[in-house]
Amino acid sequence: MPDPDAIAKQKEGYLQMLDAQLKQGAEMLDKQMKYQKDCLYAQADQQKKQYIMEVDQQVKSQENSLQQQFSQQMMSLQQQAMTQKAALEQQAMQLTIEYQQKSSEEEMQKKLFDMQKHQYDAQMKMASEMQQLQAQSLAPPKAFEAPVAEPPAAAAPASHMMYAAPPGYATGVPMIAQPAPTTYAVSAAHYASPATAYPQHLR
Repeated sequence: MPDPDAIAKQKEGYLQMLDAQLKQGAEMLDKQMKYQKDCLYAQADQQKKQYIMEVDQQVKSQENSLQQQFSQQMMSLQQQAMTQKAALEQQAMQLTIEYQQKSSEEEMQKKLFDMQKHQYDAQMKMASEMQQLQAQSLAPPKAFEAPVAEPPAAAAPASHMMYAAPPGYATGVPMIAQPAPTTYAVSAAHYASPATAYPQHLR
């Protein structure tokens, strides 16, 4: 049998071997754990990158959809604006044409009114002058005797001389009613012209 010293040495040898195996096993476990952690982190990073990529793709797809929707809405809005502008231009043009037509009609009506008023005033003036002439014609003529030493100034026709008031112009404006033509008889020996001052346009 081994003596106590040999047993102690063997024990010491086994203890050293166990310590070495423990150290070696611990180192191996540490390396294995480190490797597994590295793999875990690497896998996590890969998953993160993959997830980020997928999220980026989803965001990009949604962004494209939003951009397309925005483009369609903008196009529709521009078309509506162009349609409204065209309708506004048409309405403004129509109103301008109507205003010009109305202005032309009013100007023509004013000119027509002025012309009719001028004609009416002229006819009223003519009627007033005719009334004055007729009033003067109705007055009895003043007879005078020719001087004895001189022959008669003018030989009157054998028949009686007739004087009639000139007729008025026939126009669309109502005129004052004129009396019927009046005849005046003047003898040849006592001829006298009525003391009437005819207007310039009736001479």
